Order: sequence, then structure tokens, then C-alpha cells
Amino acid sequence: MGLALRRAVLLLVLGGALSACDVPAVAVSEPAAAVVDGHEISMKTYQARLGVSRQRDPFAGIPEAIPSPAPTQRLEDFTIEQLVREEIERQEAEKRGISVSDRAVQSRIDALRAHAGAAAFSAALIRNGFTTDSFRAYERVLLTEVALIQAMARDRAGSAAQELKSGHPFAAVAARWSDDTGTFSRGGDAGWLRPAEIPEPALAAAVQSLAAGSVTGIIQTNRGEVIATVLERRADQLHLAVILVLAPVVDLFGPMGTPTWFTKSIDDREAALRRAGKIDVRVARHAGG
Repeated sequence: MGLALRRAVLLLVLGGALSACDVPAVAVSEPAAAVVDGHEISMKTYQARLGVSRQRDPFAGIPEAIPSPAPTQRLEDFTIEQLVREEIERQEAEKRGISVSDRAVQSRIDALRAHAGAAAFSAALIRNGFTTDSFRAYERVLLTEVALIQAMARDRAGSAAQELKSGHPFAAVAARWSDDTGTFSRGGDAGWLRPAEIPEPALAAAVQSLAAGSVTGIIQTNRGEVIATVLERRADQLHLAVILVLAPVVDLFGPMGTPTWFTKSIDDREAALRRAGKIDVRVARHAGG
């Protein structure tokens, strides 16, 4: 082969190679485990959470009146159902402009690590089936849920305050809006207390010198949004009534303490999406719906 011909072939090969480099790479989309109102839950997310479910079997030791599916299938169903609800919560939070920053997630993880100790913290992650990334995602979900509950609680407390301002009796408003199971059935009546016996400092300070018959504004406490009134006063005691809209800070939050109104709100949203065919589950027993 002559030199000129070899150069021509080389240029042709190089030109083809360079042209191939110019062609945009075709992205291979990751299969989705579910789609919720147009937003995908990735298979990677599902598999990571399934690993946690297997390590922290939520059904372990619970007696069953009706036999459930095989353990593997049961955990798969539980995991995808949980992720679907979390995605609904994320979407509802997004509608309110709520987002959890990477910094907030890292701060939460740093606090947990500092409290437990680095070695114990790492061991707990492994014991519960978490990787660093899956635990970060889990904490983001938790912080999002807490922030959403707090935002909705402020709305509910605002509605209660408006009813009081409009002249509705405190007892009736408490019965309608309060989450304090110990007092709402009594119109919010918390009995006679000394200010020092009130566990929430912000509430204690607000009612310390409040005149009988007066009502506080909305008070933010570690348990949620509170409105209080002093029914009577005597010496160093006061007869207190409260409206508590539950919205605990993250360190006091637990699934069993989730407000019933919040659970119902997410239930209703999920039911509406299912009726509209906007939840497509592609894994576990519920695949296709």
C-alpha cells in the first residue's frame, strides 16, 4: 500500500473515530420500581430500602389473625408501599415549598453520630441494613415528613385561632382541633397547675402572668403548636386549658406518634391518585397498581 493511500485510510479511520466521539451518548434509563403521579421511584431506591426491611422486619413477633403472604413477599409489599407514601409526602411538601437541604441532612446525621459514638453509629447502620447513602436518603425522608407535619400543624393552629377570634368557645375549639388525648374531650381542661409544673418552657412563660379568661397566641413548643387560656387563678396556681396541634420536633418524632389528621391526609391523597390511575407499582405483589 502506497504512503498516500495509507495516510488516506488513517485519516478515514481517525475521522470515523472522532465522529463517533461527537455522537451524544444514549442514556440508559434505570427501571422504575413504581411511578407516583409522574415521579419515579427507582429500582435502586427500592432495593436499598428492601435491604433495610429485611434487617428490621417490621412484622417480626407480631401475631397474625389472618395469615399473611410469605415473608419475602410481605416485606416486598411493605417496602414499596412505604416508598409510595413517602413519595406522596415529598410531593405534598414540594407543593408547600418545603425542601430539605443536604446540609440539614448532614447536620442530623452528625448529631446522631455524636450522640451514639462513631463506632456504635457505624455498627448500628450495618446491623439495620443501611449503607451510608441509604441512611442519608432515609433521614431526608424523615426530615421532610416532620417539616410537612409542622407546616400543616401551623395551618390547623391558625384555623383554631381564627375560630377563637370569631367568638367560638374555647372548649368547642379544643374538641375540634386539639390532639391532646388527655384533655381534648374535656374542652382542653388541663386542671390546676403551677407554672413550674408545665413541661414546655414557652407555654409556661406565656401563661405565667396571663389574666383569667385571656387566650394566648399560637405558641411553638417541642410537641407542636399550642394555644392556651387561663380559666381561673389562685395564689401560685392557675387553671389551664390548652389546644395542642401535634407536630413534634424530629428528636421526639416517632411513627406511632404521627397525628391522625396527617395520616388521613396522606391516605386520602393516595386513594385519589389510585382512583386516577396515577400510581403504577411495578414490583412486589401489587405490580400494576
